[in-house]
Amino acid sequence: MRKLPWVVVLVTVAVPYLFACGNAEKKEKDAVLAVVDGDRITESMLRKEAENLPPYIRPIVETQAGRKQFLDSLISRDLLMREALRRGLERRTEVRERLEQARKSILLETLLREVADNSPGLSEEALRKYYEQNRESFNEGERVRVRHILFKDERQAEEAADKAKKGHPFEELMVEAEAAGGTTADLGLIERGAYDKEFEEAAFGAAENSITGPVKTVYGYHVLQVLEKRPAGLPPFEEVRGRIAADLRETAQREAFENLVDGLKKRAEIRLVGTPSAGELLPAKPPGGMEAPAGGENPPDEGR
Repeated sequence: MRKLPWVVVLVTVAVPYLFACGNAEKKEKDAVLAVVDGDRITESMLRKEAENLPPYIRPIVETQAGRKQFLDSLISRDLLMREALRRGLERRTEVRERLEQARKSILLETLLREVADNSPGLSEEALRKYYEQNRESFNEGERVRVRHILFKDERQAEEAADKAKKGHPFEELMVEAEAAGGTTADLGLIERGAYDKEFEEAAFGAAENSITGPVKTVYGYHVLQVLEKRPAGLPPFEEVRGRIAADLRETAQREAFENLVDGLKKRAEIRLVGTPSAGELLPAKPPGGMEAPAGGENPPDEGR
């Protein structure tokens, strides 16, 4: 079973923990999973901490073994936090400065989210009006919906193409090819210019709901299934509605944010009393390739 990267878990959940200590509200009772020096770790706390994990870690904690591992990492995290506080590390200048930076980032993030949530809603009428006024920007070229199987061996490609043309389900051929180490993909709707020339000629030249191939490209031999063909033109409103809503929402949020900043500047007393120096703002990099990694800290040596 894959193990949780302890450094990732430690850093990811420790930062929110610093700001949550002492501020947790009493909630309805839930299952107690562990007690560390008298403090409980509950099911809801475990779930809340899991929300802070990176997407590539989350599947691990979906398993029972992964959850036990995650709980153990939280216990270790709490013990390490207690040790850090016992040593008085929170009183160090660099720690206080970083905590203040984190506090500001969290406050600003919360403010921006609140501004975005309170920005004007988008009516169906507004979306349709934008669609009608910007029809040219939504025009699309000819497109085909295609999926394919890629073989390195021409004979295998010919056999698969023959089966598919005789009515063998293409989905089953894709599964069989993957099991044998082949490559398959549902490419969705594609336009010209995105793929190999021979591949595109075969895809756009085939009839709808047809099988074509093998098609030789620099990658190997392709067997294609063309599911749908769409001529160039304006897609229906329903197809681009989501894109329009996202664009208009982003515009509304940006305008709300800019209006907020403008209002704050007008109410504030701001005096510019100096000019930034012409020199570099950041210190020069140390010689010899000794730059610190992204994040500003060296990773811990697990062997020590």
